[in-house]
Amino acid sequence: MLNIQITAYLSSPFFAYDDWSPSIDSLLEYYWLEERNLLSPNPSPNDLIIADLPIEKGDISGAWYWKVSAPCYAIKAQTQDRFRKRWDYQESSLNWGKRKPKWSTSEGAEKSYDLPVFLRHTERIDWFAVGNPDEVFKLLLRCSGIGKKRSYGYGQIAKWQVKEIDNDYHLWRNGELMRPIPAEEWVATGQGVPPGLAIMRWAWRPPGWLHANQTMCFMPTKTVIRDA
Repeated sequence: MLNIQITAYLSSPFFAYDDWSPSIDSLLEYYWLEERNLLSPNPSPNDLIIADLPIEKGDISGAWYWKVSAPCYAIKAQTQDRFRKRWDYQESSLNWGKRKPKWSTSEGAEKSYDLPVFLRHTERIDWFAVGNPDEVFKLLLRCSGIGKKRSYGYGQIAKWQVKEIDNDYHLWRNGELMRPIPAEEWVATGQGVPPGLAIMRWAWRPPGWLHANQTMCFMPTKTVIRDA
């Protein structure tokens, strides 16, 4: 395993609600499962498969994690768009089959919506990791977009780059925390509380929906640069 820098070069802005997404280990796990036809449309804890990612595992007081940093990028601009769905009541060509031709736009499959899309403009996103650069690159070639609402054209990837670097920056860089770490386990190491950090409940390893992967974490606050 080598110290590596993973870079996504973007051709369009991406949609994210927070500074710690997209998670590169979640992306790698998704495409590792896809490559093996193991994806489940409605996964449950009973469907859980521990992926054998080409990333080294770390350990904090007995809690394992993938050695990857949070995304690092500079926001050039922030804009807002909207995505909408509204039924045309005058549409006469709808084929309702045996259903009663009546619907509610406040619930169910016919529900209308008008929701904001928070777009972040940046040329590139970097992650630091410890892993096999060739195997990581092979998995990421399957990924053409990141962030939410990719079907709307957001977060399109122009190209991926994975290269070896001299130092391991997945956890610390220039004294700054680079990824979420579980607060209780970190304090148990006796290294004290990192200064100036946010603390929140977070899934610090994938899959994020699994309750067992969620705990109170110290969160990095310097991996995203604003007003660049």
